[in-house]
Amino acid sequence: MVITREEADRLRDQLLAVLEEDAHNAERLLARLDAISTETGIGAHAALLLILCRLAFEDGEARTHWNRIVSHRAALSRTLGRDIGVRVALFDYFINVNRRLVQPTLIDLEMYESGEITGQNDPLTGLANDRSFRTAVQAETRRARRYSQRVSVVLFDLDDFADVNRRVGELVADRILKETAILLSNKIRDIDIASRPGEDELALVLPETGRNGALLVAERFRREIEEHFSRREVAGHPVDLTVSGGVGCFPEDAAAPELLLERAAQALYLAKASGKNAVSVYQPERRRFLRFDLEPGRFEVEVLTSKEVGRARLQNLSRNGIVFASPEALEVGEEIEVRLIDGEPDRASPLRIRGRVVRLEEIPLADRESDLAGIPPPEIPDRYEVGVAFDLDGSETEPTLLEFLERARAGGPV
Repeated sequence: MVITREEADRLRDQLLAVLEEDAHNAERLLARLDAISTETGIGAHAALLLILCRLAFEDGEARTHWNRIVSHRAALSRTLGRDIGVRVALFDYFINVNRRLVQPTLIDLEMYESGEITGQNDPLTGLANDRSFRTAVQAETRRARRYSQRVSVVLFDLDDFADVNRRVGELVADRILKETAILLSNKIRDIDIASRPGEDELALVLPETGRNGALLVAERFRREIEEHFSRREVAGHPVDLTVSGGVGCFPEDAAAPELLLERAAQALYLAKASGKNAVSVYQPERRRFLRFDLEPGRFEVEVLTSKEVGRARLQNLSRNGIVFASPEALEVGEEIEVRLIDGEPDRASPLRIRGRVVRLEEIPLADRESDLAGIPPPEIPDRYEVGVAFDLDGSETEPTLLEFLERARAGGPV
């Protein structure tokens, strides 16, 4: 089967790193490609050819081409009296030997990706679209890794934009989106990339920028949005639009592009859960909220929106959220409804409350095995720790939750 662009993109960073490390050792290069194919189930030989010269092959055919390219490199190097390198050998092979390339364009790969990004813009705002944004995150994290630099990602969500859309109408809402795009573009450097990944979402890729610098940029944009739309009127009423943001930084928060986006998303959901119109930086440990000691084994969580999870062990409870152990994974950002159950029903009735998953971490195997002590053999230890931020949203949920917490408290706040 011929490899697809999506499959090749999944291995892009790994394959380019191998090419940097092993370009001068032909046998090691071919061995590393074989190893990656075995580990991932994706044809690494075909993926690398698709990335480098946009030619798609089945992996068996691609492996044959790579063997010939290696031989061609050795022959040309002997003739010229110097090592010509893998890329030149590959280029000459497909032009003069295999002749699959007839009129090739010679351009640096990162320049090519940058050109793709600028050509894939959101038609309404002119910002980069979601695909371009994700490509930029991949390219910038790869560059940051190569040169031991930092790169930050900021995800923004326009607070309650659906309500603004209903209130002012779609035509005016589109103009508001264009204004937010202009305000965002005015706050960044030429090397930064601003995008609109979703309907009411904006994002930034900030090369050579750490978490503090990214937080400063995000805060300036948040304040600008708040001030601008407090003055901006539609039909005699202020728009009053605000924005929330989440910051993730490579390499401190994540070593891979997708994980970096997930970290920034977790920070964004925390900002939304804290009351909106805020910017949060990803932090593995969050000790911001009032937490309570719980009697071990007394409380349970029932996830009403997921049959796979069902009841779970409650590990931590606060006025803003919960942490529980789960046998199944939940998606970060997923909206769920849970029921908090007190093992002593005469003291606390079950409480239903909605929230959003803001953290998902796999419990280390050693900890899971230790949980098996005293548990009957059919039981399977929980694999994940799930953090949920409650969606209080100014309703009557908070006082009811605080009453539940007072009944649940065993040793006082920590």
